[in-house]
Amino acid sequence: MSRTSADPRALRSRAAALAAATELLVEGGPERVTHAAVAERAGVGRATVYRHWPDLQTLLLDALASDARPLFALDDGPVRDQLVSQLQQQAEWLNQPVSASVIATVIERAERDEGVRRIREEMFGRADDHFAGVLAAAVARGELRPGVEDHARDLVSRFLGPLMFQRFMLGLRLDEDMVADSVDTALAPWLPDA
Repeated sequence: MSRTSADPRALRSRAAALAAATELLVEGGPERVTHAAVAERAGVGRATVYRHWPDLQTLLLDALASDARPLFALDDGPVRDQLVSQLQQQAEWLNQPVSASVIATVIERAERDEGVRRIREEMFGRADDHFAGVLAAAVARGELRPGVEDHARDLVSRFLGPLMFQRFMLGLRLDEDMVADSVDTALAPWLPDA
């Protein structure tokens, strides 16, 4: 996405500028990420920022990408407890005012930009092999019924959909009970006694 140099000074200035852009994004949304603001925050010259990111789109894209992380990073513990814990962390971010701006930017730009589509997949719970594997392990432990691993993407939408609707359409602040209810409702059809 951006040009880099093997020069250690250029690598350091790029890293500082990217960290500054990410901080500005988190603090105030995409509109806060400008070449001038990044240069000031990073303590580098504006020309340095332009050298690494000739246009604002690539700068914003790199800032979004640096803050994107997979929704679930689960291990072999009880799947319900891990989902509630990790979704609670997501809910805390969703409760921040800037989250609506960041999400709207990603959703809008993903319609026409492949790089942003990849970021959207990272941010919004790509149901990948890892998550399916975690679900299969939960089946092996007797926590969930067989077949759930084939519905990983559907489960992600059933966890996140109600939370995103409550937060962004109804304007509610998400709390622990809402998160637990979302997880329990999504998992209910897959419980062994269901």
